[in-house]
Amino acid sequence: MKKKIWIPVVVVFILFAVLFIPIPKGSYDDGGTREYVALTYKIVAWHRIMSSNELYKNTSIYFGEDKNKSIDELWELEYTEPAQPPIDDPLLDIDVENSFLAVIVEYNGSIAVVEPLEGEEERNSCNRISFSVGELEDIEPCVGDTVRVHYTGGIMETYPAQINAGSWEYYSSEPYFDVSNGYDIVDEKPVIYLYPEEETEVSVKLKLDGELTCTYPEYKNGWQVTASHDGTLTDAEGQIYNYLYWEGVTNAEYDLSKGFCIKGEDTAAFLENALKKLGLNRREANEFIVYWLPLMEQNPYNVISFQTDIYTEAAELTVTPTPDTLIRVFMAWQESEKYISIPAQELTAPSREGFTVVEWGGAEVK
Repeated sequence: MKKKIWIPVVVVFILFAVLFIPIPKGSYDDGGTREYVALTYKIVAWHRIMSSNELYKNTSIYFGEDKNKSIDELWELEYTEPAQPPIDDPLLDIDVENSFLAVIVEYNGSIAVVEPLEGEEERNSCNRISFSVGELEDIEPCVGDTVRVHYTGGIMETYPAQINAGSWEYYSSEPYFDVSNGYDIVDEKPVIYLYPEEETEVSVKLKLDGELTCTYPEYKNGWQVTASHDGTLTDAEGQIYNYLYWEGVTNAEYDLSKGFCIKGEDTAAFLENALKKLGLNRREANEFIVYWLPLMEQNPYNVISFQTDIYTEAAELTVTPTPDTLIRVFMAWQESEKYISIPAQELTAPSREGFTVVEWGGAEVK
């Protein structure tokens, strides 16, 4: 009789286990989400990297029809990302992708943990960065390999830090650009505008690390002009000019490691926005674009980098009296047959106050 009593007890226990005890089904490559399934319900322990690179963590229970839905269908029920207001900025419409070199320190087939190399900006955020490789090309990586990792968005401040990787490949020692030491580059059409608050006698001197090849008006140990508030320049003979012009060959080695890679057809829109951020007014920007656009818009891509110290040290400018505001915009660029991922530059300029001097120019790096 005792054996017969235990039979229904065992049956009830088995039914209870089947109906109510969840069985783990493993984790997903979305950041570590885990799923537990019973006959009557499903538990999902969310641990998912969102498109904003933030980590979403929550535990939810699903019954009825929801129990049979896929993990992606359940995610749509679980979380709706807030809509972002549109930003009217052509620079932000460009899909800028960042990349860095790193050594693989951990790899399990679904998640990789890498250590950015010395000198990479990402190392300032964290010395360990992890990302999902489930959707990436299988490059058969091994711990200790050096790879280049491409990602979009920011770096989530966890440990290890987390990113949304779009691709990766073994590191190649070939540089993006081959600019040999001492290679002569022509600085083309730097022009200088003078805007004093009242009519002023102005002296402008240029010390170039190289050789001047053309100037207008003629550079005679400097330029001596009378500058009006509207930018009109008058020399000693009464000749009127819109700006001072020079061109020369320099030994400067321009840095193209940061900047923008822009489709040729998008170059005009990019320059209009960029030059405004760099402090040029509409007239100055128009003259800049009219000069450079014919050389750039038919290219597949243009890699553009606005130079700062490298240019100003190679072409030292002395203006007397000393201007209250000095804006020098110099664009180094190179044609490219394909898109190249480089860290973007932040474009800023001082406010135009008092006696303002503006210069723009550029050089094609071949």
